[in-house]
Order: sequence, then C-alpha cells, then structure tokens
Amino acid sequence: MQNKIIYIIPFFLILFLSACHKEPKTPLPEQELITTLKLTLTDTAFPYTIKTFVFSDIDGDGGEDPSIDSVIIEKSKVYNASLLLLDERNFPADTSTNEIQELNTEHQFFYQALPITLLSNFIYLDFDDNHQPLGNLFSFQTIATESTGSLKITLRHQPNKNGANVSNNDITNADGETDIEVNFPIRLH
Repeated sequence: MQNKIIYIIPFFLILFLSACHKEPKTPLPEQELITTLKLTLTDTAFPYTIKTFVFSDIDGDGGEDPSIDSVIIEKSKVYNASLLLLDERNFPADTSTNEIQELNTEHQFFYQALPITLLSNFIYLDFDDNHQPLGNLFSFQTIATESTGSLKITLRHQPNKNGANVSNNDITNADGETDIEVNFPIRLH
C-alpha cells in the first residue's frame, strides 16, 4: 500500500502543478502616442516665406508641461498649411503622419479659430481614398486687423465623415476618438 502512495503522490503533484501553470500573458502593444505636431505655414503670395510652429509633449499626458510655439503671422493673408505628426520617444522619431495617410479613411483633422473671426475660409487640400477630407494639408485666411486668439487643431480617429457638415470642417457631428488636440496661440500683426 505504501508503494502505491509513493507512486500516486508524485502523479497528483505533477497533475496539480501542471493545472496551476498559466501561459504568460502577451503584453498588449503600446498605444501609439503623438508627442509632436509641427505646423508649417506658407504665405501663398510669397511662397518662399515659410514658418514652422511646434507643439511638443514628449512624456505625454501628465509629467512635464508641453511646449508650444506662438503662431505669429501677418494679417490679411492666405496661408497654405501642412502638418507633421511625430512620436519622438524613439530615435529616430516615428512619423505618425505616415500611418495617418495610410489609414486616411479612419482619420480627419479639424480646425477652429477663437475668436471664430480670427481665421476663416478653412479649405481641405488633401482627401482620403473615398474622396472625403483628410486635412493634413489645408489653407486659411487671416483677418485684416491686428488680433490675438488661438487655432485649435484636432485629429479624430474613426470619425463619422458622413455626419452633417463634417466634410465642411464642423467637428460637432464627427464622433470618433481624439488622437491629438493642440491649441496654438496666434498673434496677427
């Protein structure tokens, strides 16, 4: 009888230990983070006049405060704009703009000026594969008086591009998730 117990105990011990063994969890992929947004403006009347303004928050939400340039541009002008989005936690930086352009039907940029009269005539200059606005490239016009305010740039992931006025830069019915939102201070001179 003792011999049977000696053989049975290791059997049950092995069975018990193998039943308790769990496969290691595969870590979830790190969520993409946009740490830097570069806004490049070109004066359409003088195309060689190019200015770049940067928002940067390398450590993401929390931690250190982001740095953000003030956009100082001329009144009574039309500007073409382009956006470059980066994840600068890595070296070299990952260009998030490439992914946005590859998944263009799942993204749309929106632009809002405060006060709303500060900047006008926002026009999308690039489109997704379904001929809906993307907004990585756009243009706008500045008012004729010296003024201050802000330009809010919002990137939505999986917006409802068929929502009312969404294709006209109205974020109200866009839904989706906000990937990044930046408020650039603006001064017109």
